[in-house]
Amino acid sequence: MRIEIYGCRGSIPRPNPEMARYGGNTPCIEVVSSSRQCDCVGGGDCGSVGHRIILDLGSGAVDLGQKVMGEMFQAKKRHIPNEGEEEGGNSSITTLAGGGDENIGEKEDIKKNQHTVTPQRFGGTILLTHTHWDHIQGLPFFVPLYLPQFEWTIYGPRGIAKSLQEILSGQMQHDYFPVRLGDMGSKTKYHGLCEDMDQGFWLDGDNSTDCDHPTSSIKVTSKYLNHSVLTLGYKLEEFAQTPLPSTSNQQFRRKKRGVSVAYITDHEPFDHALANGGFTPRDPRKPNCTADQYHVQFFENVDILIHDCQYLFSEYEPGSPTSKEYWGHSTVEYVVEVAFYANAKHLLLFHHDPQRSDEQMDDLVQYAREIAVKLEEKCGGDIENVRLKVDAAKEGDTYDLDPFVFLDENDVSVDGDASESKRGSIHYANNDISPPRSVNTGQQCVLLGFYQSDSGPIRDMLASTVNSPKVFVLQSRDELLHFAEQKHPSVIVLDNRLFGCTGFEFCKVIRTEMGEWGKNVPMLVIACPGEGRRARLTAESLNLDDFIQGPYSPSYLFTRIQVSLLRMPLRWRRASLTSNESERLATLQSTGLLDSLPEERFDRITRLAKAMFKVPISLVSLVDEDRQWFKSNQGLPGATETPRDYAFCSHAILSDDVMVIPDALQDERFADNPLVEGAPNIRFYAGCPIKVRSCEDGNNNMPIGTLCVIDSKPRDLSEDERRALRDFGAMVERELSNDRS
Repeated sequence: MRIEIYGCRGSIPRPNPEMARYGGNTPCIEVVSSSRQCDCVGGGDCGSVGHRIILDLGSGAVDLGQKVMGEMFQAKKRHIPNEGEEEGGNSSITTLAGGGDENIGEKEDIKKNQHTVTPQRFGGTILLTHTHWDHIQGLPFFVPLYLPQFEWTIYGPRGIAKSLQEILSGQMQHDYFPVRLGDMGSKTKYHGLCEDMDQGFWLDGDNSTDCDHPTSSIKVTSKYLNHSVLTLGYKLEEFAQTPLPSTSNQQFRRKKRGVSVAYITDHEPFDHALANGGFTPRDPRKPNCTADQYHVQFFENVDILIHDCQYLFSEYEPGSPTSKEYWGHSTVEYVVEVAFYANAKHLLLFHHDPQRSDEQMDDLVQYAREIAVKLEEKCGGDIENVRLKVDAAKEGDTYDLDPFVFLDENDVSVDGDASESKRGSIHYANNDISPPRSVNTGQQCVLLGFYQSDSGPIRDMLASTVNSPKVFVLQSRDELLHFAEQKHPSVIVLDNRLFGCTGFEFCKVIRTEMGEWGKNVPMLVIACPGEGRRARLTAESLNLDDFIQGPYSPSYLFTRIQVSLLRMPLRWRRASLTSNESERLATLQSTGLLDSLPEERFDRITRLAKAMFKVPISLVSLVDEDRQWFKSNQGLPGATETPRDYAFCSHAILSDDVMVIPDALQDERFADNPLVEGAPNIRFYAGCPIKVRSCEDGNNNMPIGTLCVIDSKPRDLSEDERRALRDFGAMVERELSNDRS
């Protein structure tokens, strides 16, 4: 993969000549998955390209956008056909070296004397750590978001108050900016993410050319950081799939380990005492980890670690008049230690203080390297050959990590690079470090054990969220224990001084006397100033999720509670395929309905259903191989399809009768579905399967889609209403049977 820095300054852009060498733009990094020239027999360039990933959209995104536009124009210009080009000739669009996108290499059919080509899709993936201005202020000026040739998928932290799209649209409201988010012309999808340190998701490289060129896939995992708003750190691991020489009987193998980069910005030590050093690596003999040890294990053994390092301890020092404690950023003393003990190969200091000049940055880097030397000496290493390389990120710097290696049938590298892992394995990072979580299938509930603290501000903040949890405030030990035993709240937040016991004493009872739920329920303890190191050690021994030492702001506590709530298991299940899926898809194709023009005979039915059931949305939805496509659409202007994984209808076709979801937020299959947490905010769904005679066996009927009604408010259907929905479904089936008779 190739990594290029477009912005590394923190907080605010600084176009200052004294900061020109390291750069003044706020965070934006481009990562492009690896591509390689064709290595097959006979040679030649097969045009392989990589997947573009953008980390944050600070002001550095402006220059990156110009580069992306330039690549698109040059790619199109190179492949406009000439008048004398042979009819039926093929062209493959490629990108400049080191850049690219997953769709640029698609084949085009070009005919003689035509100067137009099939529209190509450019774009990629954008990973936002959080939505503070310095990380999204380049979004309105990122030109590729405005053009229909581009397809983007934007990921960011999923909160409990607003969707990612709603938050991003805030800075583009009319009072602040002349263009609204919804007016951007690119095809853009928004996804809220929670912490996922294990499975993650995959981004594939280009597979569009005919040649067996090397390709790669990137795995993305995420972890919550310690900041004043929900913030995710990301780890990108690239694995190569490459063809072997013709002498081998193995066509493809994966490199056993891959290459990796971790992007950790806007993070403060969980234990503030570690801001001046003193981090202790995890003892494998102990079952529990501290929050900072979990933090380190997330980026263990990465090739490049890009880590927030805004302050020196002298600037951060708690208790000083100018202390930066609780500002949500790290110190150089902390960062070098965690990088060293994580066995990272290369540390890039990031999120530079907006007041720090180039000369001061040079001094900071030198100081960081001296810390690395001392750590090497402390561990008995060779101080002339320090394992951790330390630099500071600079605008314009690029870093290349090559994941490709050729392996023979015995898993021996033919490139001279020995494989370290076992045969056939793929490296999944840190499978053993994520703490177990309880499963709460109903509405989430927060128990506040507040005896000294004022519960009003945090109650108001929690109540203001769209899907607000129930909040209960109790003060005495007996009341709290009785409630916890009876209700099993999702999260418990406690003062360390309660009526009848301390918060830690209460936590010990929960952990030891309330079964599996008690062992795993997230608990946060708020300690008084001065309780310090001993209290934190007690918290660690009880495996508490957080230990907050005052003074703290309500927004900080709100963020910590959100993290605990959002660490609950994902409640979104993809529908299984039908038992005769290939026959079903063939039947759907044989109807000729997919991608056809709207027809009044179907629109009449959905209009009637919408009016009768008094819902905002009614659809005739056809479930294709990887999408649901709307043959008739009442209530979703301009929408034509969604991914099949999002489709409630893909579940409905598995049933022979009407499927009714009274409240999607209370259903484990749908609560975290993007169509529930974002527009159109589905709460109620009812769908009647639509069946037609199989194109392969006339005695069978195949479910090809549904007639469905949708509402953004919870409700249910009476038996008479269910019968009416079946009647509407039968009307659609009758129209289809007329077509096939």
